[in-house]
Amino acid sequence: MADAAIAFANNDMVLLVWRYGQKLDGCLGFSVQRRAGTANAPGRWIPLPAWVGFEGQDNPAWKASDTDIWPIQKFSWKDLTARRGRTYSYRIVPMMGAVGALTPDLGRAVETPHPVVLSPKRGVFRTFFNRGILSTQFVTHALPKAADGSPDTVSLLTHGTTPGDPLREALAGDILTGLLTLLRRVKVYGGRCYAALYELADKQLLAALVESPALSIILSNTGADDAENHDARTALHAQADTQVTDRFITNGIGHNKFVVYEDARGVAQAVLLGSTNWTWTALVGQSNNALIVESPELAARYLDYWRRLKADTRADGHGQQGEPLRTSDNQPGDWFAIDPKGAPDARARVWFSPNTARKRASPVPAQEPAPGDLAEVFALMDAAQHAILFLEFQPGSPSVIDHAAAISLARPDLFVRGAVTDPAAAQNFRTVLFHRPGADPEAVAPASAIKDQFAFWQAELLKSSAGAHAIIHDKIVVIDPISPDCVVVTGSHNQGYTASHNNDENLLIVKGHGPLAQAYAAHVMDIYDHYRFRFILQEKGHQAFSGLHRDDGWQDPYFTGTRLADESRPWGL
Repeated sequence: MADAAIAFANNDMVLLVWRYGQKLDGCLGFSVQRRAGTANAPGRWIPLPAWVGFEGQDNPAWKASDTDIWPIQKFSWKDLTARRGRTYSYRIVPMMGAVGALTPDLGRAVETPHPVVLSPKRGVFRTFFNRGILSTQFVTHALPKAADGSPDTVSLLTHGTTPGDPLREALAGDILTGLLTLLRRVKVYGGRCYAALYELADKQLLAALVESPALSIILSNTGADDAENHDARTALHAQADTQVTDRFITNGIGHNKFVVYEDARGVAQAVLLGSTNWTWTALVGQSNNALIVESPELAARYLDYWRRLKADTRADGHGQQGEPLRTSDNQPGDWFAIDPKGAPDARARVWFSPNTARKRASPVPAQEPAPGDLAEVFALMDAAQHAILFLEFQPGSPSVIDHAAAISLARPDLFVRGAVTDPAAAQNFRTVLFHRPGADPEAVAPASAIKDQFAFWQAELLKSSAGAHAIIHDKIVVIDPISPDCVVVTGSHNQGYTASHNNDENLLIVKGHGPLAQAYAAHVMDIYDHYRFRFILQEKGHQAFSGLHRDDGWQDPYFTGTRLADESRPWGL
């Protein structure tokens, strides 16, 4: 296999993957370098920053060095320091010799074949991902210490709930822009927004809704007492120009988080959807995604669903989830061209919930036939040729997780990677990872934060507070991200049977849109890789990794068997 590298970007980070045909004798790692600008006006090569050095070294002030000095001992990396809106190219340079006297082997360097742009724009799609991972050294060093030496969650609450706070802005990233885009469009161009929300408790986002000149909103309850949404509901009802529908669900949840923009002529033009609740914890304390689609066809389908939800809500606020709603939700309509100019072959379809004949108790029996929406997702997963990637929040069982595990067991040729917030762990919610090399394909691994200080690391936070239960909150499946037959599944749907039976949900499926699939794949691998490293530390303790290896033996696991080929093949290498 030839030496090669490739890069994929979304609005927030760049995923880099590379390969070499054989072990590089004397190589202590790679300098990962980027160059800003286009081919016609390139900048100079600059090594990416690095914070972790060789065994026996330390970095107590968490001061950045660079990968010329502290190279990367992997065949993939993430550029989290790239700036939004910039265009970059990358090269991977083997660093040869001894610690303290490394030299670059430019003759063996590999460059990515084309520049990447950190932008939310993907044809008619705009993708937004936050950086709401609390278990990072960045957050650890940004917060004061609590009495037990861990980062202080009280301080995090102050930062996270204060609009404009630098830490809030850093963790929320571009997702704030995404959530507010359609509301701002109404102010500039007129028209109206139609929102259906589950949780609403963030001051900045609530203010934007309250200040909207034309808003119709369905606000569900988050529990029997509706404590979380109480203040927001009161504020919205106080606005004379805001049309509020209170929708209270029992034995299920009104889990939607979408906004439809209707222009001044009364024509639906765009829709915002995804996993992000309108709360500060969703912005800064969980991994989430938001997606804006500039498609009148898709927007019209969401607006029709919004109206069905409103019609299903009694005058006393009770959401009936009755037979007319369920029957309509189980008729998703034909596949349609989602991006005729940018990706003529791309097609989309949206499912809404509840879409079964009646509610079911949780957990739903495994022998229960799959609801229509999940049956379609399962069939797409069954057809995967190279990779299935996913991020999920408490999907229950049966779900896409069970199906991914079954496929992985039956087809060891597939690259199956995912991470899930798991409520089954004692005391703390945890993340579980699905991964292959050297592991039983059905095995899952609980991942956590770094709990104490050693070597280069200090104790981290796992979640925003003792009562928080979401770590990963995305609901994503990506299939064959670099194939013409790629698939992205996203929305509010937790992708388990219970959501289809009992919840108000939306689930968007997009086939054949490569730029969208690659943006979502980069996000999945970002989250998976983050928690995979912390799982290794948790399992092996301080012996797992206390710094870079001082010889070229770090390469041996990659060139024994098929590990490197398995990890690079799904990215076209």
